[in-house]
Amino acid sequence: MGKAHVLAICVPAQGHVIPLMELSVSLAKHGIKITFVNSESAHKLVVNASSYTKDDDIALVSIPDGDQSEILKHVIENINATDSDKITCVLADPGLSWAMEVADEMKIRRAILSPFAATLLVLKSSIPKLIQDGIIGEDGTPTKKKTIQLSPTIPAIETSHFSWICYSNSELLKVWLFEYALRCNKSMKLADKILCNSNYDLEPAAFETNPKILPIGPLLTSNQTGNFWAEDLSCLKWLGQQATKSVIYVAFGSAITFDRAQFQEFAMALELCDRPFIWVVRPDFVEKLSEAYPEGFEERVGGRGVVISWAPQQKVLEHSSIACFLTHCGWNSTMESLINGVRLLCWPFISEQVHNHNYICNVWKVGLGLNRDEGGLIARQEIQNKLEELLGNEKYRANALHLKEKLRASIKQGGSSYTNFISFVEWLKE
Repeated sequence: MGKAHVLAICVPAQGHVIPLMELSVSLAKHGIKITFVNSESAHKLVVNASSYTKDDDIALVSIPDGDQSEILKHVIENINATDSDKITCVLADPGLSWAMEVADEMKIRRAILSPFAATLLVLKSSIPKLIQDGIIGEDGTPTKKKTIQLSPTIPAIETSHFSWICYSNSELLKVWLFEYALRCNKSMKLADKILCNSNYDLEPAAFETNPKILPIGPLLTSNQTGNFWAEDLSCLKWLGQQATKSVIYVAFGSAITFDRAQFQEFAMALELCDRPFIWVVRPDFVEKLSEAYPEGFEERVGGRGVVISWAPQQKVLEHSSIACFLTHCGWNSTMESLINGVRLLCWPFISEQVHNHNYICNVWKVGLGLNRDEGGLIARQEIQNKLEELLGNEKYRANALHLKEKLRASIKQGGSSYTNFISFVEWLKE
């Protein structure tokens, strides 16, 4: 009998690729063979960014972008015809229900990994009842603004904050996000195992509501793999020269963009704060980036600030010089911050980010949110004031450190996430 062989396949988005790749690396360390399938566009980005270290037990494969049921079927058939280690499980992003359908048709075991919070899986699985109760229409649009509870113990959520609606001004995006939610429901029904990059200590009520969801997070590897952009490691040397708990780390993920007015307002906020900072600014973060900075900004902040296009985020957040993280509240960024006991200043934009912001500020109480002015701008003074409050109030740091200890205990031998992960490994090897 050959090795257990997992075909992992993902939505071609940075926030989805990284956790699935991290799980794949962890599985490979336990003797599981991995074929990691990406779309052509994501595959090229990962390879070009040199963010993948070759591993004999992990093969990277690309297929054309889009719903590729027949192509995936052929990939599996070709592997099974030429490799002594045949595919024994398909591990997919929950949004790729067609991959689950292919595996089901081919009588192959099926598992999904949620790259977002377990509470959102519960929300998505509640869609049929939400429609039945008249809370949302057939297209997912709320019939009226109200607050609901998915269970007696899950924190209340406003209908306007549903992940397929929230903060999005694009009707096309809303449609895509709702269709993604429906595909997640299909995947959950077809999957033998539902894994989640979360933790019992973070969302106990969600796991009580659906015990089939197994938390295995935080998923962290020693070297993050799956990045779409090359990491600028020079910031680590600079970090080493800064005082303990002094640096503001700013990163808004892989897809968020700013208009020029907000970009300049934020730059002036960093200048006003008069603290050392690392600011991640992707080339596409704002239109005409080279002309977008306030005049004289770079000269005025001097060596106090470092602006880079992409950061080795896990290494940055675990560094002793980091004081707080100003974030868009993506789930990966949230988990990476929590496992390192770093306080968060929250600036959510779309989808699940507002849900994560609610947990950070109101449930775990390890961060603060920002308020927009009447014109929809987050003003420099608001940013400065909230940063000072976050860094000046010891309760946020104490809460973050307390949660850090719980999360680290859960991924050590004997911990809940570790035990769930090992059980999954053993299931794959059966």
